[in-house]
Amino acid sequence: MINHFKSVSLRDMHKMQIESLMDLVEFTLQISAQSNDPVLVQKAEDICDEMVRLFGGVGVSVKIVPEGDL
Repeated sequence: MINHFKSVSLRDMHKMQIESLMDLVEFTLQISAQSNDPVLVQKAEDICDEMVRLFGGVGVSVKIVPEGDL
């Protein structure tokens, strides 16, 4: 038997909750990028992407651009 439960999506959240969640995603990705460890960056991207999708978002993608290319 499947238990029914209520889930929360980004549409159900207050604007401040969404902003806070996105701030956490951005900070996590920035810190991982500063590590210069591609495995850590990929892990952070995967975790953030899954979390955003679970809340009904379109996901997260990371592209690291060398400082000279900015």
